[in-house]
Amino acid sequence: MGYALFTARKLALTARVNSLNAQLMQVSNEQMALADQITAKQNANNIQSAYNTMNAASVFSQAYAGNMDNFGMAFSNYQTTMAQNMVSQTENNASISGLQSQENALDMQRERLQTELNAATQELENVKKAEEEAIKHATVKYVG
Repeated sequence: MGYALFTARKLALTARVNSLNAQLMQVSNEQMALADQITAKQNANNIQSAYNTMNAASVFSQAYAGNMDNFGMAFSNYQTTMAQNMVSQTENNASISGLQSQENALDMQRERLQTELNAATQELENVKKAEEEAIKHATVKYVG
């Protein structure tokens, strides 16, 4: 009867370890997807920023066009374009920050799952050792 209890406990712990491994894999996949999204948004943000800066310089040079009388208006247009660029960058950075906070939450969940997995694995090893000891002590020894 004792061996059946050890076997039942081993099966339950093995199922728990497998479940935790599956959850850990799912969290890791979600983290990778978020990391890919963050990278894509950062790249898009960098490209948009470079384009906006180039556009602002173009606006400035076209408005100025060598005429000192247009300098004030050209500089004003340049500043307006750069301000719009800053607003766009801030919005993109806010969305990236949201994704990064989701990634941090997943990292904390992954660490919790890893801790649970380590505990369950250790308990499974202890049950296996206890079963082996019980079998060893329960074996009939013939003296002869």
